[in-house]
Amino acid sequence: MVHQIAWIMTVLNLKEPLAATMSGGVFSEKDGRQVPDTIAVTLEFPDLTVLWQSTFSNSHYGLGEKLLGSDGTIEHLSGSTDMVTGKSESGIHFYPEKANKPSSGMLIGESQGANHMQNWIDCIRSRNKQTNAPVETGYLSAVAAHMSNLAFREKRRITWEEAKSAKQPY
Repeated sequence: MVHQIAWIMTVLNLKEPLAATMSGGVFSEKDGRQVPDTIAVTLEFPDLTVLWQSTFSNSHYGLGEKLLGSDGTIEHLSGSTDMVTGKSESGIHFYPEKANKPSSGMLIGESQGANHMQNWIDCIRSRNKQTNAPVETGYLSAVAAHMSNLAFREKRRITWEEAKSAKQPY
């Protein structure tokens, strides 16, 4: 979750969520795991709500995000992988919302592949190169994931204030 949420939070310039809820369970991987293989997360922010879903049992949509707004939809594919052939695609598409952007057309962009391990090593060696994702991005996405996990474990909505003072080791 943290990788996908990091992209969403960066694109939308979001800070800590006000609250989080999460439902799901272990539905396909019956191997004794505690971490759910299918989840639905709702993250509440001051001006918008982020809905994020994931499952290990279906590869149709692959890895990526879809941002739906009043002006249109941004689809970010970051490794939409065919589980059988291993073929992968990536890219960014913008589909305008015709009711609000009648003169706009679809736009296609590229999503640069990022070798994060090489970037990290290069940053260490140079001592001044910026990482692909700054520490603040890691922090914010970890907060969102932690709040979601707390909500799942406690089976309730968790606020940012509650998450900051949580004493339970999840």
